[in-house]
Amino acid sequence: MSTFSTLKNMNNLLNKKNRLFKRQNIIRAIRAAIDSEGYLEIQAPLLIHGTNPDAFLTSFEVFAAEKFQGYLTTSTEFQLLRLMAAGYEKCYSLVSNFRFGDFDHTHNPEFTMLEWEILGGMNEAEKTGEAMIKAAFNSIYPKAQFLEYQNYKVQIIGRPWERLTVHEIFEKHLGLKIDAEFSLESMIEQIKKNGHEVPAEFLNDRGLLFSFLIDGVQEKLGTEVPTWVTAWPIFQTSMAEAIKNNPALADRSELYIGGLEICNGFTTVSDIEKQKKLFAEQQRLRLAEGKKEVVIDEKYLTDLAASPLRAAGIAMGVDRLVMILTGASDINEVLAFGCEEL
Repeated sequence: MSTFSTLKNMNNLLNKKNRLFKRQNIIRAIRAAIDSEGYLEIQAPLLIHGTNPDAFLTSFEVFAAEKFQGYLTTSTEFQLLRLMAAGYEKCYSLVSNFRFGDFDHTHNPEFTMLEWEILGGMNEAEKTGEAMIKAAFNSIYPKAQFLEYQNYKVQIIGRPWERLTVHEIFEKHLGLKIDAEFSLESMIEQIKKNGHEVPAEFLNDRGLLFSFLIDGVQEKLGTEVPTWVTAWPIFQTSMAEAIKNNPALADRSELYIGGLEICNGFTTVSDIEKQKKLFAEQQRLRLAEGKKEVVIDEKYLTDLAASPLRAAGIAMGVDRLVMILTGASDINEVLAFGCEEL
């Protein structure tokens, strides 16, 4: 190995070590912030018998002879919500999650997720998220207000965070005025009117077309101040409750900072029959896409049926938050060992 290569590797190792120390401080700060609001931390299980059937997710299957057959968790929301149904008011988990196939500069098949649930609405859950992120920011940059990430300068402290609906971000950043239901016809009409180029295969499927548009606008979100994006189309979720008096839209929020999604949350469907139908539709979509059906967490459905609840929950990608706060461009820069290093 050349002297230059040796020095370059040593420099990379030093940068990673510094980021890992900052990661440690960030996790301490977010845990202290949520603990101070009275949340109970749960060591949620990583091995589960039933998983989320969402068609866009692929769970890692686990087989251990006759002793255990199930999955590695893609999310701890079912376990947290079962506790909420049992009478808990605020709880959270901070553990590894696993999703097969997610592997690029912002994804690792194993990743760290912070999830929290609260009896109440999305406003309360969002306030908890903002408090944690501000605490994490202050742990790295004491007394600072602005975060410099990539080519952006984002004001974290001293200014209210932005809240826009999906309709508003499409109009603001793409010039698209789409109807209330996000109909396929309306999206196609607006795309043609504004001269946007879209692959032909996306023009026959509302879900695919919507996902294409969202992917195209993400880099514009949260570039001046963190941005909560709200009021998502109901067809994009299998667990979110509809906004009151607006059945076409889900009570769901996503947080973006510097063009990167950090948080995703929603109020939970409380009607057991509605939830069963939504899960069944996801199983149908899985089969239509050539994927296997999964075993659903029946105990979650049983507990929900016994005690319907009105809870709001949010999941935060901790690795992505660390990326943004430490100026990393690749998730492997903030992991002691990414998948490619094992």
